[in-house]
Amino acid sequence: MTRRVLAGGLAAFAHLAAWGAPGLHAAPARAAGAQPAPASCVLPDLGRMHPAVQEQLGAAYAELAGAPPPAGPGGGAATDARPRERAEAHGALGTLLLAGDYPEAAAACYQRAQALAPDDRRWPYYLAHAALRGGDLARAAAWFEQALRIEPADFATLVWLAHAYVDLDRPEAAEPLVARGLTLYPDAQPLLYQGGRAALAAGNHSRAVERFEAALAQDPSATVIHYPLALAYRGLGDLDRARELLGRRGRPGPAGYTAGAAVPMADPLMAAVTTALRSPQVHRDLGMQASAREDWPEAVRQFRAGAEMAPANAVMRLNLGTALIRVGDARAAAAALDAAVAIDPRLAAAHFLLGTLLERAGRDAEAIEHFGSAVAHDATLAAARLRLADALRRNDRVEESLDYYRQAGEGDQARFGEAMALVRLGRYPEARARLTEALARYPEQPGFAHALARLLASAPDDRVRDGARALELVQALAAEYRTAPVAETMAMALAELGRFAEAAEWQRLAMAVVSDAGLSDVTRAMADNLTRYLRGEPSRTPWRDDEPEHNPGPAVDPALLDPSRP
Repeated sequence: MTRRVLAGGLAAFAHLAAWGAPGLHAAPARAAGAQPAPASCVLPDLGRMHPAVQEQLGAAYAELAGAPPPAGPGGGAATDARPRERAEAHGALGTLLLAGDYPEAAAACYQRAQALAPDDRRWPYYLAHAALRGGDLARAAAWFEQALRIEPADFATLVWLAHAYVDLDRPEAAEPLVARGLTLYPDAQPLLYQGGRAALAAGNHSRAVERFEAALAQDPSATVIHYPLALAYRGLGDLDRARELLGRRGRPGPAGYTAGAAVPMADPLMAAVTTALRSPQVHRDLGMQASAREDWPEAVRQFRAGAEMAPANAVMRLNLGTALIRVGDARAAAAALDAAVAIDPRLAAAHFLLGTLLERAGRDAEAIEHFGSAVAHDATLAAARLRLADALRRNDRVEESLDYYRQAGEGDQARFGEAMALVRLGRYPEARARLTEALARYPEQPGFAHALARLLASAPDDRVRDGARALELVQALAAEYRTAPVAETMAMALAELGRFAEAAEWQRLAMAVVSDAGLSDVTRAMADNLTRYLRGEPSRTPWRDDEPEHNPGPAVDPALLDPSRP
């Protein structure tokens, strides 16, 4: 089996821990019986590895060379400590080699360890994983079998062996392992998943559905289950359910549909492999794993360690900055992102994130510069175009903002921003057309109905206003959204229809809500429309300059990036 096929078959697993069962087939002679002498445990060519990894592997090899040899024929019986000490030294080097993706060299070291300590489950277990990395599934199964004979209650070994049996087209061998496992570990998702795979391979579609559904119930985010479950439903003739599951698999990419999120499983021994090497790549991978589970403090720790080991790696600084934003350390995040763009000025994502921090600090000129760099270096980064358009619009560079809104894609935020830019430019017919189109396209977004109602009620352009339609829109909104802006829009629509007394009452209601919120400046600004309605005049100002619709962007904290801030 090739590495590619094997990787595809094992894509369902993360790192895990599991147990075994009696009654296993005897391990083939090549794995447990008469074997040739183990190959020498030596270092391969490490030229592709980071200098820090080369140093770590060299130290482990030196320690192995310094470990006490077993007693010779004339030296009397060796104590138990000496062979075990040498086994540990061989195993430690093997683990580093496996972590560095040298499976053949790792296997040679593990075989030496296994020969010195044959009752230690770790060595056949690691040998099985080295065989998996090398694409030898049958040999991996044999080593997993030996590991289970040593510790028949190990969960990870059992699950991996069941998986290997299914991939070897031996579901009849996997079934008793799964059945016994589920008696000891009821509802264990990895066992349910492997049991479903075994049943599916054996053609028992009803049992496969039962087990896959139970596994999915344990953790619905494990979307890798969807595809085999769909196959099982198809086998039962339930094509509707099969199509529903296939529809959840995600979008097709260059290599077909993605496998989906894995079935999680704790595996202490393989976790030790993951963390064995001290290299930027390992810290990056651990940081990404921490990010995936939203453990942001751990992600910061790992990315910071990686950045210290690889100070010229811009992406590592970008990852560190991203994690620091998530823990709320904006100043440290800005420093990391500054370093990233200094190393690689073309790193669009770093420019974008730095821009978001600067706009939160009220430093719009710098934010616009970084958003512009992000757009220049990555034409696909629609979010940067949108933030750039917003920043330009709130800084009265409205005409410039239009092009970026139109380039930002067909999302609702871009369409809303474009319409409001047209309003700010006094291009009311175009604004009305954009809002009408957007309302039809995004009926679930109340902002479009609200903005269109305001424009129809208060636009200075006689060709645009339609009081009856404005009232219809705002009445529908008022049934669900009892807010001051909606009340003020209701007043505008009523005033446009000449119902000034009612308009005044709605305007007073809107002002009371704002006053109760402690916004006295806004209340005073709203009083201008109340005066108009009392005089029998409609509004001709859809939005005041200070309203959020004309000032898109986050809340500003001028001290956000202040180094003197505690």
